[in-house]
Amino acid sequence: MDITPGHWIFAAVFIVVFVAGIAWSFRKDRAVNKKQFGNTSLIALLIGGGILLIIILKFALRYLSKN
Repeated sequence: MDITPGHWIFAAVFIVVFVAGIAWSFRKDRAVNKKQFGNTSLIALLIGGGILLIIILKFALRYLSKN
């Protein structure tokens, strides 16, 4: 199946409308989200730091086991 210019136009319009809908919905729920999910950034930072620590330990242990 060939991808015609109509497919690309539909994809572009769909993406624009989809992102606009998500942005509108997020703005509408901003106050509720702030109240319910206030410490989300801290939790995400801790999880990201934990994953980074695991990756660093993995490479360090691999390096130490080769020597």
